[in-house]
Amino acid sequence: MPLTAVILAAGAGSRLGELGRQYSKAMVPIAGQPLLGWVIARLRDAGVESFIVVAHPTDARLEAFLRSVHPQAIVVQQRERRGIADALCQALPTLGDEPAYLACACDSLFLPADMARVIARGRSRVGVAVIGVLDMGVAATASRSAVQVAGERVTEIVEKPAPGSTASSLVGMPLYWLPRTLGPYLENVAPLGSERFVSTALNAFIKDGGVVEAVQVRERLEITTAADVRRVGAVLQGATTR
Repeated sequence: MPLTAVILAAGAGSRLGELGRQYSKAMVPIAGQPLLGWVIARLRDAGVESFIVVAHPTDARLEAFLRSVHPQAIVVQQRERRGIADALCQALPTLGDEPAYLACACDSLFLPADMARVIARGRSRVGVAVIGVLDMGVAATASRSAVQVAGERVTEIVEKPAPGSTASSLVGMPLYWLPRTLGPYLENVAPLGSERFVSTALNAFIKDGGVVEAVQVRERLEITTAADVRRVGAVLQGATTR
């Protein structure tokens, strides 16, 4: 059965400064191609065969890029930017009969080998959800999400925990293997502020007896600011010239 990745690419890039006024986050140019192109290339190297890209309807440049370079990709729209859980709900009807899929955000580049490990874990454990995690230290969880585990099994994901309230140093990454049985949980996520988080759906899944496992990744190149664009561009340029 073909392996599909859902790429979450509807972000506005509001913290990119002048770059964000010219480009969406997915289409910001880095080392010779849009960020989305780098994400797709790494996913292909990890074994992904087909792509569903969740985009904002105003992003004509993204749709033109996909038509030209990746014409087999399916584009669906997230008309309001309401977070990852909402974006995934827009993609679910296009997945057909696939029992599970990979999901990732376009603002993060992971090593293909790490993505392949997440895929392999999910494929070996039917019905299990998998989240990529990175050990960033306990202090980092205060502005991110703390993933609490017992062995490799996730017991809870806490969004931006108060300092000192968790001992976990594992931060949840926007890299998931999700079974289709998680669909109703994604659809019923209550918003926190203006966003609907995947972590809320995963916590409800766990509470109902579902299994979520953590796979540690070694690297995340995150693109949020113009400085990140320059830094990641230098890393990618260096990798391609070696």
